[in-house]
Amino acid sequence: MSNDPIYIFRKTWGTYQKVISHNLMYHKEITAAVRKLFQAHPGPLNIIDLGCGDAAHIGKILKPGQVAEYCGCDLSPYALDVARNNLEPFGVRVNLLCKDMIAVLKEAPANHFDLVYSGYALHHLPVEAKQAFFTQCRRVLRENGCVVLVDVMRVEGQERQEYLVDYNEAVANQWDALSRAERDEVQEHIRNCDFPETPSLLQSLAENAGLKNSRKLEKRTWHEAWCYQK
Repeated sequence: MSNDPIYIFRKTWGTYQKVISHNLMYHKEITAAVRKLFQAHPGPLNIIDLGCGDAAHIGKILKPGQVAEYCGCDLSPYALDVARNNLEPFGVRVNLLCKDMIAVLKEAPANHFDLVYSGYALHHLPVEAKQAFFTQCRRVLRENGCVVLVDVMRVEGQERQEYLVDYNEAVANQWDALSRAERDEVQEHIRNCDFPETPSLLQSLAENAGLKNSRKLEKRTWHEAWCYQK
């Protein structure tokens, strides 16, 4: 049973839902900031959501009638099955792809999307792939389009090892809503999968790609939301 992929997905997704419901990664504040930005783009919009998971998060940001087309990608087919149900109320054209986010961007048509959204996915990639992310985002964006990035970021001057120690210490001491086993699971994920950059480096990568205008939407500890535009 423990090796069954659906069981593993439900177990890890269940932990993440507890993280969200107890606001341990400041989803409430960050969602409010991103929603405010989206309100300035009434649409209908063509949106690509990279690392969409079950699409529940972006579903709380968007309003009915605001979306013309939605494209989402994730490496978990089980998350995408949940996403289909979560996106049904929008009644729009939905394309869900079980593919790597950079591959999806490279295959996407140029000048097609109004908004590129990515939540807590980019920090898993090496810096070369992060540069490719911004380069391809600029290519697929329409004029006046923007990239909205929600992710963990290192404090300026903080090395990755210091980030890992500090973040895992916060999880161990402050995430009391999770069981010990769940906190251990989160800490193991952080050690193995977190490769965050500083905001200034991400801004530099965006500028290299031609996204010259950037602004911070929200910051809560290591959790930040940014907007990058042409």
